[in-house]
Amino acid sequence: MRIAMTRRRFLELAAAGAATALSGCATTLTRKNEPKRILVLGGTNFVGPAIVERAMQRGHAVTLFNRGITRPELFPTLEKLRGLRAGNGGDLSALRNDRRWDAVIDVWPAESALVEHTASLLADRTDYYFFVSSIAVYRNFSAAGLTEQSPLHVDDPGWYGGEKVLAEQIVEKHFPGRAGVARCHAILGPRDDGHAYHYWLHRLANYPRVLAPGSGRDPVQYIDVRDAARWIVDCVETRRNGPYNLVGPSEPVRFRSFLETSRNAIDSRAELVWVDADPLRQTHGVHSFSDMPLWAPLDEDAGFYQVDGRRAVTAGIVYRPLADTARDAWRWYQSHFFRDTIFPVGGLGLSRDRELEIIGPVG
Repeated sequence: MRIAMTRRRFLELAAAGAATALSGCATTLTRKNEPKRILVLGGTNFVGPAIVERAMQRGHAVTLFNRGITRPELFPTLEKLRGLRAGNGGDLSALRNDRRWDAVIDVWPAESALVEHTASLLADRTDYYFFVSSIAVYRNFSAAGLTEQSPLHVDDPGWYGGEKVLAEQIVEKHFPGRAGVARCHAILGPRDDGHAYHYWLHRLANYPRVLAPGSGRDPVQYIDVRDAARWIVDCVETRRNGPYNLVGPSEPVRFRSFLETSRNAIDSRAELVWVDADPLRQTHGVHSFSDMPLWAPLDEDAGFYQVDGRRAVTAGIVYRPLADTARDAWRWYQSHFFRDTIFPVGGLGLSRDRELEIIGPVG
């Protein structure tokens, strides 16, 4: 039970912080260089700014709708509509007019009711709706190879994954055949306000020896926020329909390579001290995800970091090298308020004292 609940908590934290061809999910192409009027719901925290920046680079006219609270200084030249998305007492009045947009990008809602409000309101005044979902929609991670057609959490309302499923269904209801969905895995990179990747970069940059879990052969999947943004804007430009798994590198990445590449990218000389999974869990009581962020041993949930992302790769997604993500994420972490974070944070990660109890004191 601890493992299952930890998995759920990880997906919630990661979100707060995200087959090669499927029938019924055709792509309708339009001219990519045709400027579009895009309404971004949110747009100022992590994934949102990356999308806005990409859309601006592509020459699109972007309007933001948000509360005006989180980083309101961003994008001073863009039109900004103020309001509140809420189950009760929300204010969408700024969207209640005769204006039309070519596309809406809905970045984060963990409540399906919020999606219902905006999708129903804009269905007749918008040609295309893109929704940022999550791999949390999938019901069972016990086996590798989950595709976009794998069973979903269709009976789990109120939890993050179940609400994402409901939101996807709502979008399809109001925008049948003209809606895109990105089912993202862990999203990393600049402006990431979560602590999962920060835990590893912080340790690699500051300590001479770092506890590393398992054999190093366990898989890991992730996507750079800028790659996700580029894909989303491309979907808007081409009106790409249906769900796609955005789960990271085209070729499998193992945890040893993940940590070593991250270490080298930030010019660290830290020694990685690998401790096998069984003694780590049974003798030392260390848990995946909560104590060792981003680590999912194959004997717990073999499919969690082996989600099938070939459909997006076939459709043209490009993933940048991990070293680029690591350097840029670390640069951003160092420049912001939590650069001196002491772990654990909200139950995530080990304290340094606890880590040294396991790997021994630094000589």
